[in-house]
Amino acid sequence: MAYTLIRGEFVIRYANSPNQGPEPDGDTIKFEADNLDLVRGLPQPSGRPPAINGRGGVNVRLEAIDALETHFENKHQEKDGAYKARDELLRLLGFTDVEFFPSNPGRVKSASQNSLPGFVLSNGIDVNGRMIGFIYKDSMVWDADGSNAEADGSTVAVDTAKVDQSLNTALLSHGHVYPAFYGTLPTTLREHLAAKSEAARGNGLGLWPRSTADRNGAANVDSEETLQGLVIWPKLFRRVVSYFAANHDNFDNFDTWLRGGGAGRDDEIFRLDTHKPARLHDVVDASGSELRLTLWPEQFVIQP
Repeated sequence: MAYTLIRGEFVIRYANSPNQGPEPDGDTIKFEADNLDLVRGLPQPSGRPPAINGRGGVNVRLEAIDALETHFENKHQEKDGAYKARDELLRLLGFTDVEFFPSNPGRVKSASQNSLPGFVLSNGIDVNGRMIGFIYKDSMVWDADGSNAEADGSTVAVDTAKVDQSLNTALLSHGHVYPAFYGTLPTTLREHLAAKSEAARGNGLGLWPRSTADRNGAANVDSEETLQGLVIWPKLFRRVVSYFAANHDNFDNFDTWLRGGGAGRDDEIFRLDTHKPARLHDVVDASGSELRLTLWPEQFVIQP
């Protein structure tokens, strides 16, 4: 699958209104393209155009990964893991001396750089108006002579070598994030990135030693407070937050609730173990206070 190379700047702070600025996390960051027409021209499979703000910025959702939530519906996941993924992403991009507001820890109070140049390889806009892509700092090079031949707007055939230079792969390879593979990700790249995630888990890197609600065992989630201290697959966390918000206090009705919500709750998936289509409820085991995924996240593909 071809990707469009889009150059611009990654932005983490607005100098004139920092407390109303971007909220970078471990898998999403604001990007201001040099040529916004390239962003507008990306495929929009859901029909949703890019959500471009008044400054010309659009959120980039990093392809193939899912970081612990720093903020979702006023809830968060384990803070150490969530902030580690965010801070590592900013470090990899080259941001230094980044401090967040104590009263608003999602927003950057100060940093040595408010923005830095880089580029995105994107193949589309998601249902939330975000650009989906692999991201790169400006100094990344692909060619043997040390140059980067692709110009802004180039169509790029993305192979595993190019993916390995992305910051997405760096975060996944060091276990800072979970995998989350959607149907728009080419099979070759998915299999390559799955192996990276499996190696990180096997070597006990990053969040993996603390991961729960997975093939290694169920999580005991007896309250929202308990939930916010756990390391679980973020998409499952988001579903549980919404479930609890609907006045449920245990998982006895979680399966029914998932099934009753359509694709917005019960995501369509393709199981790689059975090679058959399924739904999220087919890979979740939940009752009482116990919750777990019955497959590792790289063992199924989410249909966008």
